[in-house]
Amino acid sequence: MAIPHETELVILSVAISLIGVLTAAILMSNLDRLRGGERRVRLLMAGLVLGGAIWTTHFVGLLALESPVNLGHNAELLALSALVAFTGTSAALLLVGIRPDGAATRLPLAATLLGFTLVLTNYSGLAAVAGRELRLSWFLTVIGVAISIQAAIVALWLLLRIRLRGIVLTSAGAVALGIVLSSTHYMAVASTMRLDETLAALPRAVEQTGDQSLAWTATIALYVVCSVCLCVFVLSQFRSEQK
Repeated sequence: MAIPHETELVILSVAISLIGVLTAAILMSNLDRLRGGERRVRLLMAGLVLGGAIWTTHFVGLLALESPVNLGHNAELLALSALVAFTGTSAALLLVGIRPDGAATRLPLAATLLGFTLVLTNYSGLAAVAGRELRLSWFLTVIGVAISIQAAIVALWLLLRIRLRGIVLTSAGAVALGIVLSSTHYMAVASTMRLDETLAALPRAVEQTGDQSLAWTATIALYVVCSVCLCVFVLSQFRSEQK
């Protein structure tokens, strides 16, 4: 039996993905005009935003599960999923963006890295909830890995080519990509076997903070990060135009 999800949190998780992808796309614009340290800083900001969006989307998606018990979370595995999301995404963007020449040849490696970043983020987060009782369908897991790598290829291609597109196509691409990235989490959930029974057998956790509060706290934190990065972007653009 499939576990139902709380509709509001599902919508929120998708919105988080859209915000993160659109912000990362803006940060990656005009990247070819930057050199050295400025280019590296811009890529790291984009990696921070996109990695944060990937992890927050996944975390809110976990909170959207309507479980018969008050779920506990393994803090170490949640921290691991966050670390994987940030470092893997930043490494993939640096791999294709640090040098303009040869970016196309490095795209397959970077896409594979970003794809497995999505996979490890999703499944380490699920393990943080289900623990050792987590069981996976190998067929759906393979499909989920393939979808994650394909999403990574599209994401990196879009972010690298963003300077060639107008605001309408950029926004449309960001929306489509945000939906695809958020779908990788729900594909990971769908690949678990008897997750409802696993969660029902877990001991009840005593938590003072509700799922809605945790979800909105994570969302607001990502929004602040995106806002700060966009402010830095605008200031750097203004400074370059004054030269």
